[in-house]
Amino acid sequence: NRPRRFYPGGDIIDYFRPMNRDGLNIQWDTVTNKDYLLYLLEVFFADSQGGMLVIPVISSVGQPNIPVIHGSQPELPLQDCLELILASKKSWGIYLRIKSKSQLSLTLELLRQAYDRDLLHHPTWVNMDIAHGAFYIQDYVTGAEFLRTIDQIFPYVTLAPGWPKEVLDEGYKPELVEDMVQLFQGAWQDVSLQLHAETLYRTVTGCRSLLHAQSRFSMTLEHRAEDRGLNSWTASLMAIRALNRQQSFYNMLNMYREHIC
Repeated sequence: NRPRRFYPGGDIIDYFRPMNRDGLNIQWDTVTNKDYLLYLLEVFFADSQGGMLVIPVISSVGQPNIPVIHGSQPELPLQDCLELILASKKSWGIYLRIKSKSQLSLTLELLRQAYDRDLLHHPTWVNMDIAHGAFYIQDYVTGAEFLRTIDQIFPYVTLAPGWPKEVLDEGYKPELVEDMVQLFQGAWQDVSLQLHAETLYRTVTGCRSLLHAQSRFSMTLEHRAEDRGLNSWTASLMAIRALNRQQSFYNMLNMYREHIC
């Protein structure tokens, strides 16, 4: 019963229609190579409604103008990865994790081409850790560059910015949150701010204000398998979820999401 067409910058709640319109009920997984992508597309989500696919993008070895999937052996070009996802009959969201401005431009160009071919009807998020104001760190793409590049090449996405890890030793301090909100409050796209679960617990009170900043803002809480267990932070994640279940999402494996019910 899903609409045939979907605006790629649209709300993933409207796209996936999770139980109780709860962001916790949207599944996430990370693409690591072609075999695992095919497993996700054909087997893992066979009995489900699909989910968000996190795609870490780097430059090809020896061919910097070709974006590929980080860690894939043999290298899986991003273009091939996107074509496999877009050819699937299931419902997939595309989450692109990008590290450099050159990769950002190349990735956006591939999205623009897919959109122009009338193929891109999936929620599409563009993630980068960026530098701005209180979280300005040299060698990171600035927030202004991030916004300008997206608007110039392919703006029909959800913006998914994160903070440089170097500024998070004391958690998400008020000045970090305020400067991020200020940077994106003028953007016309939806914005989902990316937070690490292992950092969030130190400053959960300050992060609550994010969901009240603007109706277009959401939060995505990430926990990676290599990080420590969630036991210390479950209460913080539950507190965030209680604020608005339609504006908080959980980029983590099922075994971790089950602890936040």
